[in-house]
Amino acid sequence: MSQVPLHIAADFPPPSPEEWRRLVDKDLKGKPFTSLQSSLEGGLSLQPLYTQQDALGAPPPEPPGVAPYVRGGHPLGHTEGGWLVCQEYSEPEVALAAEALRVDLERGAQGVWLCLGKARGIRVDDAAALERLLASVPLDRTPVHLEPETEPLKAASFLLRAAERARVPRSALRGGLGIDPLAVLARTGASPAGLGAALVEAAPLVTSLRESAPGLRALLVSTRPWADAGATSVHELAWAIATGVEYLRGLERAGVPPEHSARSIQFALSVGGQFFPEIARLRAARLLWSKVVAASGGSPEAQAMALHARTASATKTQRDPWVNILRATAESFAAVVGGADSVSTSPFDEALGTPDEGARRLARNTQLILRDESSLNRVADPAGGSYYLEQLTGEIARAAWAELRRVESLGGMAQAIAQGDVSRVLAETRAAREKAVRTRRLPIVGVSEFPHLGEAPVHREPHPTSPDGPSPRATRVAEVFEGLRDASDRYLASHGARPRAFMANLGTVAEHTARATWIANVLAVGGIEAREHHGFADVDAAAALFAESGAPLAVISGPDALYPEWVPALTAALKARGARAVAVAGRPGEHEAAFRAAGVDLFLYAGADLFALLSSLHQQLGVA
Repeated sequence: MSQVPLHIAADFPPPSPEEWRRLVDKDLKGKPFTSLQSSLEGGLSLQPLYTQQDALGAPPPEPPGVAPYVRGGHPLGHTEGGWLVCQEYSEPEVALAAEALRVDLERGAQGVWLCLGKARGIRVDDAAALERLLASVPLDRTPVHLEPETEPLKAASFLLRAAERARVPRSALRGGLGIDPLAVLARTGASPAGLGAALVEAAPLVTSLRESAPGLRALLVSTRPWADAGATSVHELAWAIATGVEYLRGLERAGVPPEHSARSIQFALSVGGQFFPEIARLRAARLLWSKVVAASGGSPEAQAMALHARTASATKTQRDPWVNILRATAESFAAVVGGADSVSTSPFDEALGTPDEGARRLARNTQLILRDESSLNRVADPAGGSYYLEQLTGEIARAAWAELRRVESLGGMAQAIAQGDVSRVLAETRAAREKAVRTRRLPIVGVSEFPHLGEAPVHREPHPTSPDGPSPRATRVAEVFEGLRDASDRYLASHGARPRAFMANLGTVAEHTARATWIANVLAVGGIEAREHHGFADVDAAAALFAESGAPLAVISGPDALYPEWVPALTAALKARGARAVAVAGRPGEHEAAFRAAGVDLFLYAGADLFALLSSLHQQLGVA
């Protein structure tokens, strides 16, 4: 065996970006380079390659623990014990929620995040109820965070009273009191006292806790109302910072300097399904908040953001809910790599109703595995140094800063909410996102991609209804297609079978398999079962097989070259044998007019509004 060292780097010098670009342009064969870019919500684009040149001109980021804290708020990251495993709870019944807290804390959770309220949350009406809720929670060593739906100051007083009754000194308390008046305004559409009055009322508490309970943060900036309503990641970040700005100003007017008020604010952001952009967004959040506090006169120590990250509710599905385990794992992974101080992983069955103990266990253990088996806590800022993530962090920060300035030009976040600007933006965002979902540019595994018609349903107790009306829930991206599957289930219950389609596959198996497989998956998205038939001797044979199948829908699928000869005659024959609807797989191109004249009802192809097409089929098949 040769003992001569192999110097690959010397023999194969790295190509320059310009050389790489020339090779790529050659392989694209006339397609624009932009075809390799991926679009993100908020007007951002991901490049196919990031190199050292992308970092030139920008100063290297400060190390972890140094302002502006892009790389994390602690010098050693989470290497000393890890991030805080802080599960969230919204079970309305106090007794059931208390039992969930007890089990989770005994089996690995380190903190609790309590969503309180009648419409959506634990129904804590008085201090005694909160004491029952926290009966098994050792307040002297367990961070407790409140997120009340309304009346946050009352909820804060309940927690402080519960600590007194348990003989726990305030100096030992850690967590947050959840005073977030703008979230109340966004969630309920009303702010009884007004933002200014609410902050004036909160100011004495902020001041007193600075000395008596330094481990408690009085104010909260939660993006839950906007994330659940469909905000993009850029809007969610910008509006969080804009809310923080409002709180700094309001508390300063009430006599609390930004140096103190900044240390009393905690942020809670939702983490969605775009893995790397979400990592970059959490890093950008710390950067922007540091800049805001610095501009307000706060010290470098006051500029550090206390950041809680929760897995997004909007990304979860009711269909094939087991995929939610993967979604929550990726979102938790992104939250940790992005440097969140505490993370909450939602149970996989959250969208179905009240999570059961098994689902809570899986959610809790997701973080424990990431920490104790994947060792994500052993590296300070694992994202640091990546040309891609460093560049993306800056781009997201700039986009969010531009939106922050726009909100400021309206008079601030409170005015943007009151004037309806936030509602307008959310409506536009939801419309754009729904279009992406309907055309499958935003695919949803198990729902709009790779649906499993024979999946065993997962049943959960429905979320309890508030005495004041139905509880508000997150706008989930999968809902539009899940409605079609619900209709198919009702059809199955009343007819004994799902709506069926006869697949008239033309040509050889090799010629039609790829397109026929794609069509079968498309039909399953709408809960329509495809029955495939491979090849026919002639039109009459195909029509006879269709009549025997008893299916009301026929889909012609095969190579485009066979369509001009087969489609007109076959469509007429199928309609003559009772087909309520005939669809053709693929774009019709120049033959559309002729095919429609022959009786073709619609065309199924990639990029079409799949929801509209499937809804049309439901109408024609009597499913809707």
